[in-house]
Amino acid sequence: MKETTPICFVLMPFAPEFHYFYLYMRQYLEQHHNLRCERADDQVLTIPILEKINNFIQGADVIIADCSSRNPNVMYELGIAHAHRKKVILITKDPVDEAPSDIRHYEFIHYELDRHTEFFKKLGNALHNVFSKRYEELYRYAKEIFKEFKQTTRVQVEMASKEEFLTLVIKNERSQGGLPSMDDALAVKGFVLPKIIANSTDITIMSKITPWVYKKEETK
Repeated sequence: MKETTPICFVLMPFAPEFHYFYLYMRQYLEQHHNLRCERADDQVLTIPILEKINNFIQGADVIIADCSSRNPNVMYELGIAHAHRKKVILITKDPVDEAPSDIRHYEFIHYELDRHTEFFKKLGNALHNVFSKRYEELYRYAKEIFKEFKQTTRVQVEMASKEEFLTLVIKNERSQGGLPSMDDALAVKGFVLPKIIANSTDITIMSKITPWVYKKEETK
């Protein structure tokens, strides 16, 4: 099954105090949100730095921009991210009212190293909002597959609640290293169907899923 792990690109000043914070934040993002976290200096590439950063930004699913210290490089890269219409989360260790006037109207997440729990909670909420569209797409697809499965098999099943479905999706996304690509219809069907069925502990019902998914593909 082809899986897709979202990429988070971090814009941040290149200074020792920011570097250690980046490593700490990257560990949190990878472990708790299943994101592949990158910064421009993570890879050594034989291309100009601006081209490298532009490529990173274009390929990212979300951008985290640390606007602390009004770093001109970060501001320039933030402009590139906005030009590409990327989802951007702004963070800063400075007072928010000291942000440059052009971006002061955006929402910032303030951080302090001795209050990291509060920061990560806010960052987690922001990431959930960014990726909620992706989960909504899976949920809509799962409801269609559930209806088709119930009609064609005539199995007496109930649909799980949206909350139950999303809980299982996010849990499996983290444990399996990503979600199946929406281009892989077979993998997506096999992934969502067990999670949209409320009777998930019924072995008889669960045993019908794989044969049904593969039979549907064979008849196409």
